[in-house]
Amino acid sequence: MRSFEGNDGHVILQLQPGDKALESITETIDDHGIDTGVVVSGIGSLNKLHVHYVVPYEEFPEFAEDNDDVDEYLHEEGAWEVGSLQGAIADGEPHLHITAFEAESGRMIAGHLEPDSVVHALMEIVIRPIEGPELARRPEEMGIPMLQSR
Repeated sequence: MRSFEGNDGHVILQLQPGDKALESITETIDDHGIDTGVVVSGIGSLNKLHVHYVVPYEEFPEFAEDNDDVDEYLHEEGAWEVGSLQGAIADGEPHLHITAFEAESGRMIAGHLEPDSVVHALMEIVIRPIEGPELARRPEEMGIPMLQSR
């Protein structure tokens, strides 16, 4: 893992084979002191892809006691080409969405990036700090963590 900081505050993160994507991003956010910001770009490949996505429901369970009530978790292996990785950083914590394609199976998956997603060949990620707002994610209606001022 290597990171480079531009004069304008943008951080470019280069991940290498075996690096864990989300964990490396979180470490870089901490190392560069980024409290509020956005991941504006992320491309590369993963050989382990861990995501979760919201399952269909007729009525959202009020204050779901367990994320399993509303989320499905996937743990996939293969050569996943990452076409997009982006999201918000609030209170130093990334909330990222990923889209990836696996050619052998012809599958495309989109969802929330989860821990233990492992880089296959490389990943390049651009993080933009945002000065001013101090944001956090806290549960609002239905227990969903939403961006709020701290």
